[in-house]
Amino acid sequence: MYAKSKVAQVDRPIEVPILGEWISLGDIDDASPAVGGMFVLRAMTAKERRGWSVADIVGTAQHRARTHDGHSTRALTSVQSPTVEQFAADAIGWLLARGLIGPTAEAQHGPYWMLTSDGMAAAERGSVTHIEASMRLHAELHPLLDVSARPNFERGDYAIAVLAATQKVEVHVREAAGLGKGKVGVNLMREAFKVGGPLADAGEVPAEQEAVLSLFVGAIGAFKNPTSHRTVEYDSPIEAASIIHLADLLLRIIDRAKVRRAAEVSDE
Repeated sequence: MYAKSKVAQVDRPIEVPILGEWISLGDIDDASPAVGGMFVLRAMTAKERRGWSVADIVGTAQHRARTHDGHSTRALTSVQSPTVEQFAADAIGWLLARGLIGPTAEAQHGPYWMLTSDGMAAAERGSVTHIEASMRLHAELHPLLDVSARPNFERGDYAIAVLAATQKVEVHVREAAGLGKGKVGVNLMREAFKVGGPLADAGEVPAEQEAVLSLFVGAIGAFKNPTSHRTVEYDSPIEAASIIHLADLLLRIIDRAKVRRAAEVSDE
C-alpha cells in the first residue's frame, strides 16, 4: 500500500507560499486532499487572476521557502520539494473531481485552471460539505426525484428537498396501491404494505412482508411527517442527501410492487 513520505521533524516549521498564502511544510504534510483543496481554493479566490498553472502553485513555493521566523528565504531541497508537489497534486485532483475548478482558454498552452461556479460558491460558504453531499446524488436517481427533490437540494433547500422526496414516496404508494386520498402518511403505508395488502409481496414470508411495511412506516413517520407539519432544518446536507437516497430505494420498491400487482391482476 502506498504511503507518502513524511516531512522530517526539523523541516516542519519551514514555510512556503502557495499562490501567495504561506503554509508550513508540517501543515502541508498533515493536510488531507480535502484540506489542501480548500486551501488552494481560498488562495485562488483571494486573487484577481483568472487562471493558474501547476508552476504557479508549486514553482514559487519551491524557490521561496522561509524559516518560521520569516527572515531568511531559500529554495527547498530535493528531499523537501516532493512534499509540496504531492500537496498540489492532491489538492488539484480533489478540486477537479468535485468540479470546483475547470480549464481556462489558456489550457492549450498547458493545464491552467480557474474557479467554476460551484467553486466560487464553495469558497463563499467556506465549506465543501454541500459539494460532498451533492456528489452522493450524482448517480442516477428515480425520475420522480428529479422533479423537485434534486433541484431543491442543489439550491441548498435541504428541508424542502427531503419533503419533496418523501411526498413522492407517499403519492407513488397511493397510486400504485389504488387507494383513495383518505389514506395518508403512516396509515397509507400500513394499508398498502400490510400482509395481504395491495403492495405486499405474497411470495415472501410474512416476517419479510412486515419488515418492508416497517421500512415504509419508519421512513414516512420519521422524515415525511415532521417536515409536513412543522419547520425542520437540516444542518447537514449529507443527512438530507441520505434521506433522498432512502426515498430513491423506496420508490424502486414501489415500482417492483406495481409491476407485480399488475401481473397478478392480469392473471385473474
